[in-house]
Amino acid sequence: MSADTTGGTSGNLGSGSEFKPLPKPPGRPKAPSAQVVMASYEDGYVYLNFKYSEGPAVLYVFDFDGTTLRSQHMFSTDSEAAVYIGNVSEAYLLVETSNGHQYEGWIY
Repeated sequence: MSADTTGGTSGNLGSGSEFKPLPKPPGRPKAPSAQVVMASYEDGYVYLNFKYSEGPAVLYVFDFDGTTLRSQHMFSTDSEAAVYIGNVSEAYLLVETSNGHQYEGWIY
């Protein structure tokens, strides 16, 4: 999803505008998740909206290849969250929820 604003930061959030769940280790097959995490990036903020609340969560911001942690931010999945991560041109984003789920996305 493109996040262009006049005089602001522009960036693309990979995989359209949805964060994707990380694959689980092999084992017993499970039904696909009904969870949808919509996301956008604009003027230094990542906006995250969970279809179903998963309680408190942490957003980790890494460099694009996922090797260096730049910052981490606590937020609630109860309603749309606006998390300020600063102006970045490229980043790998990882969300871990208190329910034990992980979601990933990229800014590029």
